[in-house]
Amino acid sequence: MQPRNVGASRAPVFEAMVTVVDAVTRDLAALAKRAPELAESAEAATALALARELDDNNSATSKSMCARALTETMAALRAMAPPVETTDALDQLAAARSKRRAKKTA
Repeated sequence: MQPRNVGASRAPVFEAMVTVVDAVTRDLAALAKRAPELAESAEAATALALARELDDNNSATSKSMCARALTETMAALRAMAPPVETTDALDQLAAARSKRRAKKTA
């Protein structure tokens, strides 16, 4: 993302800015892979409403309050979600061994 120069007295304007709604939507989509019911919960709807408020044209006080509430809401959603399953090389070896043993007994 490259800034476009608009004059010496102004800050650069970015061509493609990511909105808070876009970011929250992306986070909720990732959460939906682990816990679909959470991505459609009241907390998720609240997070999207707060994101819209942050993207909207309102006061700095309102934005700061919404940002705090959004951070807390997203943290609560992540805490309710099941942990991310990770597999390492040892897990992959164990799975392959189980598969081989299942073929031998069949």
